[in-house]
Amino acid sequence: GGLTEQAAGHLGLPVGTKVVQGGPDAFVGMIGLGTIRPHQICLITGSSHLHCLLTPSATSAPGTWGAYRGAPLPHLNFAEGGQSSTGSLVRWVRDMISGDGEKVSYRVLDEEASGVAPGCDGLVALETWQGSRTPHTDPLARGAFVGLTLSHTRAHIFRAILESVCYGTRSCFDALEAAAATAAAEQQQSSGTDSAASSSKSNEVVIAGGATRSDLWLQLHADITGRTFLLNENTDGPLLGCAILASVGAGIYDSVDDAVENMVRRERRIEPRAEARKVYDRLYEEVYLKVRPGVKSVVHALAELRGGASSSVGEERAFWGGEHNKLGLQHGNGIRCRKWGKKCLGTIRGGSMDESLQQSDATPRNAPIIISPSLLASDWSDMKGEVQKCLDAGVPWLHIDVFDGVFLDSPNALTFGPQMVDSLSKRFANLHPELTLDVHLCVDRPERYAIPMAEAGATRIIFQWEAMGGKTNHGDDDKTLSSAIAFARTITSLGMKCGVSINPETPVKSIFPLLDSGLVDLVDVLAVEPGFGGQEFNEVAIPKIVMLRQYIDEKLRTSNGVEYVDVKILVDGGIHRGTSSLVRSAGADILVAGTALFRHPLGFEGAVNELL
Repeated sequence: GGLTEQAAGHLGLPVGTKVVQGGPDAFVGMIGLGTIRPHQICLITGSSHLHCLLTPSATSAPGTWGAYRGAPLPHLNFAEGGQSSTGSLVRWVRDMISGDGEKVSYRVLDEEASGVAPGCDGLVALETWQGSRTPHTDPLARGAFVGLTLSHTRAHIFRAILESVCYGTRSCFDALEAAAATAAAEQQQSSGTDSAASSSKSNEVVIAGGATRSDLWLQLHADITGRTFLLNENTDGPLLGCAILASVGAGIYDSVDDAVENMVRRERRIEPRAEARKVYDRLYEEVYLKVRPGVKSVVHALAELRGGASSSVGEERAFWGGEHNKLGLQHGNGIRCRKWGKKCLGTIRGGSMDESLQQSDATPRNAPIIISPSLLASDWSDMKGEVQKCLDAGVPWLHIDVFDGVFLDSPNALTFGPQMVDSLSKRFANLHPELTLDVHLCVDRPERYAIPMAEAGATRIIFQWEAMGGKTNHGDDDKTLSSAIAFARTITSLGMKCGVSINPETPVKSIFPLLDSGLVDLVDVLAVEPGFGGQEFNEVAIPKIVMLRQYIDEKLRTSNGVEYVDVKILVDGGIHRGTSSLVRSAGADILVAGTALFRHPLGFEGAVNELL
C-alpha cells in the first residue's frame, strides 16, 4: 500500500509513497548481514551478544531460544543464543580502570592488551556478570577472575575480559550447533533419509556491532572460536536489511536473495591464527569450561546472602533486638523509627497488633533484595531505551502502573494499557527471558483487564484491594474478599501470577484471608498514595511490613489445607537510599523505585548499586 494523506503530511512525504513492511530488528538485521541460508551464523554485538544460527528445520534446546519458524524469511528457521554482559562488561572494566579521572580510551587499552600473550599469563575470567543465558540459563550466575597474581596488570585484566566474552561466544555457538545436529539426526531417523549435510558445522560467522571497532577483539573472536569472521562493508545490519526489503517491495529486485546478492558486500575476513588457536583450545577445554560449574555453588550461596552479609551482629539477632537493633524498631508501647526520630505508629491502624506477632523471634531474611524499576518515572518518549537501560543494569523485574483516570479521579492518573505491555513483551521477552512484567492495576472494574493483559504477555497482575467489589461496595469486607478471591482465580487460570496491593490507610490484616487462599504470591505495600510519583515515604508502611513478614513466615508456612505459596513483600513509593535499608530490615523482598532510579545524578546503574 501507500501513505495516506494524513501520514504523508506528518512525514513530509508524497501521498501514496509505497509502504513496505519490515520486522523485528534481529530478523531484519540477519537479512542486512546477508545470513539467509541454512547453517549460516551471525553475531550481533553491543552491550550484549546475540547469536543467530539458520537451520533447515526448527531446532530447540535448553539454554537456546527458538525455533523461530519462518524467520527471517518464510522458508527458513533460526535458533538464538545470547550473552547478557559483553560490551557492557568491557565498558565497566574500562570505567573501573579509569577511576574518577578521564576515561582511558579503548584504543590505548587494546594496544596494552595486545602486548599480553594468549591466556593472560594464567588469568582467566568468567564473563557472566549479569547472569547466564546460553548455553546454561542461570540468572544467579556471576562473573569471576581466576588466577590473579600481583604480577598482573590492567592490560592482563582487560584482555582477560575480552577473552572471556569470546570463550562464552564459542560455548554459545557449540550449543546452537549441537541442537541443530540433534534435530537433523532425529529428522533423518524419522524420515529414513541420509541428511548428513544438515548437521554440517559453519566455519564462518558474519559479525556486526560495537565489537567490530576493535581489531584485537575481532581477532580474539576468531582465534578462540576457531572460525572465520566476516565483516561487511555496511555493519549496520538492521538498517541495510530495511533497505533490502524496501528494494524488493519497490520492485528494484525480484527477491530478497537477489537484493542481498547485490547490496551486501563483504569487506574483510578475520582468520583464526593457528598457534593462538592451539593455546585457546586448551584454555577453553581445560580451564574455562571448568570455571563455570566450579563457582556455581559459591555464587548461588552469595546470592542467598546478598543484602545481609554486611549486617552488624545486632541486626543478626532477633528482629526486635532491643538496644542492638540497628533499624531502631521497638515493640511494646509503640514502634519507633530512629531514622526520623519520632514515633511511627503505636498500633497497627484498624486494630492492635496481635500479641503473638509482637513476641515473634523472627530474624531478618538474608534472601537477595530485588530492585523493580517503576516505568511511571521513566522517559515515556524513549520507553524502549529506558527498558533496555533496566536490562543492562541487571534489574529485569519491571513495575508497570496502570491507572485509568477513573478509579483515581484525576486526569493526571492516566498511564499505560495492554498495548504497551504487549509491545514490551514482544520487543524484549525473547531476547531477555529473565524479564518480569508486573502490572499494577489501579483501575475501575479491573476484571476487564485480565484477558487483555494475559494476551499482552504480563507476568503478574497486582490488583488494588480497595478496587474490589466496585464503587458501591462502601467498605463491605466480605464483598471485597469474595471479589478479590474470584479475580485472583481468574488471573491464575490465565497463566499469570497474582499479587494484591493495599493503600497506606488499609489495615494489613484485611488481606490475610486472601493470603490464606494460596492464590496470591506477592503483596504490594504502598508507602505513598497511588497515582503519581515523587512522593515522600509514609512511615505507616513499616509496621505493616513487619506484621506481614511475620504472618507469612509464621502462619502461612504452617497453615493446613492449602499448598504453601512463597508470598513476597513488595514496597512501592518513596524508595531511595535513605529508606531502602529500613524497609529491607523490616522484611521486604522487592523494592519498587522510580524517581530514585531514572532521575538519579549518578545515573541509572549508580542508582541501582546505591539501593543494593
